[in-house]
Parts: sequence; C-alpha cells; structure tokens
Amino acid sequence: MIKGRIPLHMYPFYRVYDEKGNQYCDCGWEKHAQDLVVLNQNCSIVADRKKLTYKKINAPILDQTIDVTATGQEQLGGQQGLPQAKERLPFEPVENVLTDTSEELLEPSHAQEMEF
Repeated sequence: MIKGRIPLHMYPFYRVYDEKGNQYCDCGWEKHAQDLVVLNQNCSIVADRKKLTYKKINAPILDQTIDVTATGQEQLGGQQGLPQAKERLPFEPVENVLTDTSEELLEPSHAQEMEF
C-alpha cells in the first residue's frame, strides 16, 4: 500500500466538514455522517454547536482510460434480425381484414334454448 492513499476497499466514505470548510472527520456510513451533523446542531452547550456538512467521497479512477466512442459493426454470421412488419411466419394464420364496416364481426349463434 502506498503511504497517504486510502485503500480502494474503503470507498465510498463520507467526509464531514465544519463551517469553515475544514475536515472534521470521516464516516464509513452515510447514516453516521447525518447523525453527526444533527447532533452538533442540537448540542446542549451552545458554544460547542457547529454547523457541519458532509460529502460522499467516491474512489478515484486511477490509470484507466475509458473509451466512450461507439463504432457501428455489421451483424455477425448466423444472426437474424426481426422479420419485416408485413411478413408472416409460416405457422401464423392470415387474419381477415374487413373492408366494409357493414359486415358482421361475429357470426350469429346456433345454440338452441333448452327447457327445464
């Protein structure tokens, strides 16, 4: 470990600052940093009250180059895209399209009434 560096497994952490912007302390959990801020605002001794703030410190990105450019590539062999919108697969039934709105949508029922 290099002296003066925080190990990567310690990130993220929360750094608490006083009203002048000086580091007050570091907290491993955000809840602890929030509690510290609230406790210092409500301190029973007025002279000891401090207006603290905190900030999340994420791990630095060290010696990494991230390429964000995207280049278009053709499809690999064996890949197929989706079929065209009007193409039908062989097993799909062809739906009847109504051209006249006067046609009946449902056939009349052939059920007979039963008497009990």
